[in-house]
Amino acid sequence: MKNLVFLLLIAFSTQILGQSLQFKLNQDIKVSTNKGILKNAWAGGLNAAQFSQIDLDADGIQDLVVFDRTNQKVFTYVNKSTKGGAIILNYAPTFESLFPAIENWFILCDYDGDQKKDLFTSTSAGVKVFHNVSSGANLKFELASEALYSEGIASRINLYVAASDIPAIEDVDGDGDIDILSFDPAGHYLEFHKNVSKEKSGKPGLQFQKVGDCWGNFIHNDCRDILFGVPCDVSGNTSIALNSILSPVKTMHTGNSLSFLDANQDGIKDLLFGHVTCPNLVYLQNSGSLGQANFLKADFDFPAKSPVSVPSFAAAFPLDLNGDGQVELLTSTNAADNGGYAQDFQNSISLYQFEKGEWVLNSSNFLQVDMLDVGEGASAVWWDGDQDGDLDFYVGNSGKRGVTGVRASIYFYENVGNAINPNLVFRSDDFGGFSKTIQGTDIHLSVADVHDSGRRQLIITCQTFLGPEIRSCKSNIDEFRKISLPGLASGERPYFMDWDQNGFLDVLVLERSGKIRNYDGLSMKLMGSDWGNFSKLLDWTLQSFVLADLDLDGRLEFVGLDKLGRLHVGKLAFNSQNIIWELSPIFEPFNFGQKAIISTSDWNQDGLMDLNIGLSTGGIQLLANKFVSEISKQLSDSSIQVWPNPSNDFIQVMVNESGFVELFDVTGRKFLTKIAFERALPKKIDLTQIPKGLYFLRFTSLKNQISVKKIVIH
Repeated sequence: MKNLVFLLLIAFSTQILGQSLQFKLNQDIKVSTNKGILKNAWAGGLNAAQFSQIDLDADGIQDLVVFDRTNQKVFTYVNKSTKGGAIILNYAPTFESLFPAIENWFILCDYDGDQKKDLFTSTSAGVKVFHNVSSGANLKFELASEALYSEGIASRINLYVAASDIPAIEDVDGDGDIDILSFDPAGHYLEFHKNVSKEKSGKPGLQFQKVGDCWGNFIHNDCRDILFGVPCDVSGNTSIALNSILSPVKTMHTGNSLSFLDANQDGIKDLLFGHVTCPNLVYLQNSGSLGQANFLKADFDFPAKSPVSVPSFAAAFPLDLNGDGQVELLTSTNAADNGGYAQDFQNSISLYQFEKGEWVLNSSNFLQVDMLDVGEGASAVWWDGDQDGDLDFYVGNSGKRGVTGVRASIYFYENVGNAINPNLVFRSDDFGGFSKTIQGTDIHLSVADVHDSGRRQLIITCQTFLGPEIRSCKSNIDEFRKISLPGLASGERPYFMDWDQNGFLDVLVLERSGKIRNYDGLSMKLMGSDWGNFSKLLDWTLQSFVLADLDLDGRLEFVGLDKLGRLHVGKLAFNSQNIIWELSPIFEPFNFGQKAIISTSDWNQDGLMDLNIGLSTGGIQLLANKFVSEISKQLSDSSIQVWPNPSNDFIQVMVNESGFVELFDVTGRKFLTKIAFERALPKKIDLTQIPKGLYFLRFTSLKNQISVKKIVIH
């Protein structure tokens, strides 16, 4: 019988080790503000958004694809609007991995007439095209052209589009195929690249020819300076170069956004455009014809009733969102970053609707109002700050400009559900008055027991004028205590964790280069300058990371986010700094964009560590750990679980209430004293210094309830 029990325990431990990791995006946790439940709480935030439409799910309705310029990430929404009625867009991230990599800008339109929208995006000084080869509801793109070319006056030339620009791609001349409008390299006048595929091959395609010296007979010099009456139909016209060079207020920076708006619905394309140094959106009405565009005047404050005004670089996207045949107008900034913290990235997307002959501003935070969005640079953790037994939610941001300068803050969402089923309610956008205490930016949150109190504290790292600053907080009503860590440089982030699993906290510091150096947690002595050998990685650069036992096998997984937002997973070799990288497909569908930050928490208290991804767009996305674990399943029924058992080197222990454990032999002699445990947080206990034999592990909860488990050390 004793041998049978031993074999069953070994089989149970082997079953744990034999499973594979699985993660799934979680959108089920409700988040509420004083305005109600957020409809797309976990959509990830938006900063500088570009919009286009495509039928994602093959239901015949045009859905919405959003590309954020600041983190180069695609977001997909399924359209559930009623025709001519309310606009209803549901975040649907399953489609995002079906899109190819997009850089700088994108436009969806059908170039070959097969009724399936293809994808145009940026490549080096030009245009890259992906062909839509979808079959039914299976969305799929294939590369059609690495770079488009256009026939010039004397030779075939690269069809130039600056990386900072957004071109206009549509059937301009009404001949049934798509043409391309883009600004010249200096950003003064429009070049018209006519699609000549039908003329040359009899079917629509990707053959272009540059027509004339410019398009529309105008030159753009500055935010409110456009020179009209410049003829574009004269070969070798020198007035274009003369006017663009000699203008006293000529444009000094390239960067233009273009879109078509047929405001009077006469079939002739009018123009909307913004410039990188300008706050306004300009409307140009085309008084010419399909074959010959001509612009005579500009509306520099469009729309008239509520003009677009952004800190810089307005962009407009006319789309019919509710299928009534009348376009709505979405506007945003097209800024690639938030230099000087000038942009309000919680209110950077506007929705205009055409009502009674004029454009009416419907929303100044379209989509953003329905999601958890702290501005930009989100970093999130779950932590029991009110010590009521469940985990609350805390999100730091990179900062906002206010009357006292640029200051970062922490958003606090209280869990009003329970430990297993969280339900979050917004309580504060400045937890503990942090921004009033410290003028910092770029908050990075983590949790660790840096005070050896048996309960983890909230760790806050931010950047200040004097360099990085670290503070800890024991509870929601505690002060922010300073933590000294010598040698931190600007932009570096410390991680407090017991990476070698010896029971003592260590410090890993992530450098801006992607390298990690490590310190002894007790003496703060530098132990190594290239922990994990990240300097030798050639394929990717580390942006953020976590170490956690994701599959409850006693060994830590290393999950790293690279600079592009992709996840990489490996096993940390026991008692060493070597990471054994896994070629695992579990994270391949996920891409969180540039400058994302990862953390780990067990938000549903099932004993399995989940992943939180803070996006640079200010929102959060959650990856639920779907590892199949018998230990996790038994957590609610068993006050203490121990595995592997028997063991000869270590055991894992997990409890369903906070408390502490002690180890006794059969004579009552104590071998381990009061090791603190938090609910559902597994901890590894080293047994290598304890003699072989039968022992009793006693767990005492904070409610003074006692449970005992037999363990065998062999």
